[in-house]
Amino acid sequence: VVNTQVVKRGDILLRLDDADARLAVAKAEAELQRVRRQFGQAVATGGSLAAQVAAGSAGIDQARAQAAVAVANMEKARIDLSRRRQLASSGAISGEELTVAINAHSAAQANLALAQAAVSQAAASRGAAQGSYAANNALVAGTTVDTNPDVIAARAKLEQARLDLARTVIRAPIDGVVTNRQVQVG
Repeated sequence: VVNTQVVKRGDILLRLDDADARLAVAKAEAELQRVRRQFGQAVATGGSLAAQVAAGSAGIDQARAQAAVAVANMEKARIDLSRRRQLASSGAISGEELTVAINAHSAAQANLALAQAAVSQAAASRGAAQGSYAANNALVAGTTVDTNPDVIAARAKLEQARLDLARTVIRAPIDGVVTNRQVQVG
C-alpha cells in the first residue's frame, strides 16, 4: 500500500519474506510425523516385550524341569556310588567299577550345576524382559497417539510455526486510509 490509499478490513498491507517460516512449518510437520511413528513403535515394542516375558517364563519352566531331572540323576549316582563303595571295601567289585561310579557321580554333579545355572540365567533373562516391558509400558500407558505428551508438544510446535507463517502477511484490521506508511522494501 501507499500513503492515502483506502483499504478495507482484511486487505494486505505488507508481506514479509516467508521463506524461514515455510521451512519451520515443514520441519515441524516432519517432527510431528516422527513423534507419531515413534509412539506407534513404542506400542508395537510393548507387544514384543510382553512375548519375551512369556517366553522367559516358559524358559524358566523348562530349565526347572531339566534341573529336576538332574537332581534325580544326581541322587541315583550318589546312591550307586555309596553302594559300590561298600561293595569295594568287601572286594565284591573291582576298583575300575568304583572309578566308573565316581566318574558318574562327578558328571551328575556337573550336570546339576549346569541345570541350576540355566534356571538362574532364564530367570535373569525374564527379569530383564520384564524391566524392559515395564519401562516401555510407562511410556505409552494411558495414552493414545493423540494424547501422548511428545505428540502434543510436536503438534503445538507445528501450530506455532503455522501461526508464524500466517503472520508474514499483515492485513488491515479495519476499513480506513493509510496515512503514514513506515515500511520500505528490504
